[in-house]
Amino acid sequence: MRVRLVPKVLAAGVAAAMLTALPATALAAPVRQDASLPLPTVGVGGSLSFSGRTSEVTLQIPVPQNLSPVALRGTVQVPAGAGRGWIDVESDGRILGRVELPSGAPTAPVTLPLTGATIVGNTARVTLRSYLLPIDDQWCAEDWSDGQLRIVDGSVDYTGDEAQPGVIADFLPPVLTRLSIYVPSEPSSTETAAALEFGASITARYANQGTPVDLRPLPVGQALPTDPVGLLERQVVIADSDVNSTTLNTSPAGVPVLTLAGQGDGLLNQTRLLTSDLSQITVATEATAGSLAAAPGIAPSLTTLADLGAGQLTATSTGRVQVRMGIDQTQLGHPVGPVEVHLIGDYTPLPSTQNGQITVTVGDTTLDRWPVDADGRIDRWVTIPPELMSRYTELAVTLQVSGAMECGSTQAVTLSLDPAGAVRSEESMPPQPDGFQALPQALMPTAVVGLQDGTFDDARRAMQIVTGLQGLTVTPFRPELTDFDDAVNSNTPAILVAANGGLPESIPLPLQITGDDTVELVDLTGDAATQTVDVPGLQFGSLQAAWDGGNDRMLVVATSTGVPQSVDRILDWLSADRNRWSTLSGDALFQTGDRDPVTVAAPQEATETDGTTSTVRAVLLVGGILLLVGVVAAVVVLIRSRRPSDS
Repeated sequence: MRVRLVPKVLAAGVAAAMLTALPATALAAPVRQDASLPLPTVGVGGSLSFSGRTSEVTLQIPVPQNLSPVALRGTVQVPAGAGRGWIDVESDGRILGRVELPSGAPTAPVTLPLTGATIVGNTARVTLRSYLLPIDDQWCAEDWSDGQLRIVDGSVDYTGDEAQPGVIADFLPPVLTRLSIYVPSEPSSTETAAALEFGASITARYANQGTPVDLRPLPVGQALPTDPVGLLERQVVIADSDVNSTTLNTSPAGVPVLTLAGQGDGLLNQTRLLTSDLSQITVATEATAGSLAAAPGIAPSLTTLADLGAGQLTATSTGRVQVRMGIDQTQLGHPVGPVEVHLIGDYTPLPSTQNGQITVTVGDTTLDRWPVDADGRIDRWVTIPPELMSRYTELAVTLQVSGAMECGSTQAVTLSLDPAGAVRSEESMPPQPDGFQALPQALMPTAVVGLQDGTFDDARRAMQIVTGLQGLTVTPFRPELTDFDDAVNSNTPAILVAANGGLPESIPLPLQITGDDTVELVDLTGDAATQTVDVPGLQFGSLQAAWDGGNDRMLVVATSTGVPQSVDRILDWLSADRNRWSTLSGDALFQTGDRDPVTVAAPQEATETDGTTSTVRAVLLVGGILLLVGVVAAVVVLIRSRRPSDS
């Protein structure tokens, strides 16, 4: 595919033939000095875990321009039975420091030095190596895999001045704490489409950091926002224009704003420029992107543990050692049936006085087990059945040692797996699991978006849904805005926003209300009877995840019984804590009155071999409707208690 990138320099009305850096001293002034950013904000995760007596964790810490990492702070949790321990901090083969762990205290503050870490490409690569010793030499700690050494509530301290971007190539920092996208208060369909795609792309790029993306209205007649920004925040304006361009300006608040302008596909191409590889060579304040990449491709059926994010798959301990790895359906890029994993690795051979066994488990279910042998090699395929797959499934490989062991002198064993081990999967529809746990993988690679009214409020709701789902994974899916009726009748996965209600009957929803004030919780598979409850006058909003069997696709639907504010309360509740998206299960979020949203779970499909399919599904369905009845009853009581008494 041909890509054309043309920067513009206002000289003699002629576009320059090559990229040129333009003076932008007004954009380069620092606005913050020093910073402390939580570990999730820098994409490291909520906590750091060290498994076994000896372990290591490798961190890639993003380094914004003009800032330098100086320390990693947090609270260390020391497992029971540990008498002494320490953590070495290394970078590029050099020890930056050694920190002793507290003795006799389960928790304590800890500061790990980062000064002097090697920085390559705006990233500092640091390895933390932990060492734990038992309380005394006469006591053996068999396993510190479950009671791990952890660092929680961590943050990275930086020193220096935050630099503001002077060219397009520097607009997106390594750490982005918030992105605000501005469109006109009455956006065109082109502007909304570009904003949704751009918001999804930015969210995917910074998925590990949980960067919030807001859609905001630009007042009539105002070309740039006047809102101030915080540390490492950015503002982008998306606007229709006869001329396709990407321009870096200074707002009235004195901060950089990127304006993406164009018409139709030209506007979409400007949004794609910033998240493409070409952005790094756009060392100018103005540029025009030609034809750029289309939708993400279909995910391959064969990948590796490393491609799924597996890092160091090694642990050392005495008596029992365990290595864990995650199988993420969102990174596989589609809903899956059985997943096959090729385990390749080695372990410390045991002396003749000992024997042992290796087990592979998911949760409490054992997938495979075999005795250890003298060569200490692992080369084995294991299969995870569909009923054990969730959105994220943790696979554990454990080496259990038995036989003669002497406290204080027993050799520790090391278990290592190769991240190059293959992972094989095929797309499976309907998705397993279903409901919210099928998202966003069941929307990949492309989902159409239909807005019933097409207003700014509908665009904002769609943005909250798209970025909330995209924030669950670094694997991008592309939202494509289309006419509402076309989205309803499509056979492509769809996100439908009908905040005022009025959905056509062809849209299957697990939670719905009929014209005679009957609330229904519907089993869309047809294996269990529909459960109903009569609640006259009930008004509610919902966000629902439903399988559309007629069109073989997944639906995400935001709708209500004519109370769009209930839909907004659901989406605002989800946006207030991004972790809520990852914990969603069931099929619908239900909100009424001033209550918090609650999850309503339709039945999960049981296996044919358990002989209890109909019974289990009926029980689950009744449980869902009883939950709904309880919420509704509480609302009815509240409403009645607030009515004035008759005089």
